Amino acid sequence: MGQGQRELTSVSSPHAATLGIDADFPGGNVRVEQIIADTVYFGPDLRDTSGEWFYWNFRALSSIPKTWYFKATKSNLMTGLGAAYSLDGGETWHWLDRNDHLSDRLFSFTFDRADQAVRFSMGMPYTQRDLARFLTGFQGDHRIALDELCISERGRSVEKLAIGSRSASPSYNVLVTARAHACEMMGNYVMEGMISALLSETPEMKALAEQVSFWFIPFLDKDGVEDGDQGKNRIPRDHNRDYSGESIYASTRSLREQVPKWVGYVPWVGIDLHNPWIKGENNEWIYFVGNANPAISSEQERLVEILAKGHRGPMKFTENEGFLPFGVAWNTGSNYDQGASFGQWAAGFHGRGLKMVTTLEFPYALNHGQMVTTEGAHAFGVDLMYALGEYLDIGK
Repeated sequence: MGQGQRELTSVSSPHAATLGIDADFPGGNVRVEQIIADTVYFGPDLRDTSGEWFYWNFRALSSIPKTWYFKATKSNLMTGLGAAYSLDGGETWHWLDRNDHLSDRLFSFTFDRADQAVRFSMGMPYTQRDLARFLTGFQGDHRIALDELCISERGRSVEKLAIGSRSASPSYNVLVTARAHACEMMGNYVMEGMISALLSETPEMKALAEQVSFWFIPFLDKDGVEDGDQGKNRIPRDHNRDYSGESIYASTRSLREQVPKWVGYVPWVGIDLHNPWIKGENNEWIYFVGNANPAISSEQERLVEILAKGHRGPMKFTENEGFLPFGVAWNTGSNYDQGASFGQWAAGFHGRGLKMVTTLEFPYALNHGQMVTTEGAHAFGVDLMYALGEYLDIGK
């Protein structure tokens, strides 16, 4: 359950119009400063986060039909499209109408019936409940095995999905991870697309599934996802800086122990799914993060070229802006002072089985001016899986 401020209720008029705010559900996060008249002043609960970050996800319950206003107490807490909302308890999400996105810190919403509950967030949250719903579509499918990477610090199962070749010596092993930073939910929708493509039984995907063994780790920071943490810049270090020395988290420790045994002498690929900063330059288009190792970087660029030329889904992806070389913008050595990332750890296996490792940054709301949706992220995951098959020279 979310660990933020649980409930704050305001009486807005003598007629007792009230608005209740809480984050008491998986992935919930909010800090309400105050409610004055018809306006809620809110921000994220940063609890164990160093510095500022932007994830929030709360529920509002209006006692009567009424327009309420929600004002972020700091800048950079809403995307270029403002806020997202859900009318069905977080199962489906939509971006607010442009008329309700009043400024980069203010949005409104009109509740159209008494006791209506609406969820609001800076993105489109995804928790274990969403994964379970997705997997019901593959219930009884022998091609997908739901396993466990480890048990988290708070006693939760960290899922591991095994799909593809069951051979002791497949052509490749591919590891796909998400939510090293708990707030970065859009990567899960991309992962859903990758899995759906792999199990689609098209000739290309059937060949890929027969020849390649896949591990998917949907929630590396499982506790952070369910508790509604930022995850990014967690004190003393976050999960994607936990690959130096002895890992302090069970999931990264288990990954470091299990992956070398799993891949053995088979060549392998690692793909780590992330979301960037909330908006602005280098944050509103899809791109891969270049590795410091030139040989790995060259392999990444091959994948980017294939994807740019062959993608069929609605999400625009360009070869030029689809790759951020090491040493450019934020992608420098100083970004990893807190500890080694997944990509740095995996790169240590180059020359010892690793073919390529890469990080994908998929934006929260805008991609080259396009509206990002869960369906669009899913479609991009499909494109990515087809590009991966071509990159590995399988299924042609």
